[in-house]
Amino acid sequence: MTALALVCLNGCVGFKSASPQTRVEKTDTYRQLLGRDITPHITRTERSEATREWCGISLWLVVLPVPLKLPVCSTYTEAAFGHDRFGDERVLMYTTHSVDKNPYLNACGPFMFLAPIMHGYEGNALCGRLP
Repeated sequence: MTALALVCLNGCVGFKSASPQTRVEKTDTYRQLLGRDITPHITRTERSEATREWCGISLWLVVLPVPLKLPVCSTYTEAAFGHDRFGDERVLMYTTHSVDKNPYLNACGPFMFLAPIMHGYEGNALCGRLP
């Protein structure tokens, strides 16, 4: 069924993307310092070994994928240390740098009005998102 729907979408152009993202999580110790009007100071950081990841986009021309990705992104985790209100060294923040892989295919084309036959389609008759 999916193959038939993709063949019916002849002339469509779409893309999938993979881009870097950074997520910072503050610990309870960090929030406790802020609650007592103490500015948290980071004394040192420890970072895991970085690994290479593929970043970029993949163009979909009709049903043929054309990858435009390079292994230029890196993923790592990092812990930032500082002193709590008693002077003990604690982890204040965790940072995770990873590659966000978008699970959707974003597409536009003249036959996108046929796309709603696929389960999970979001969009209109010209452009939309396929799972």
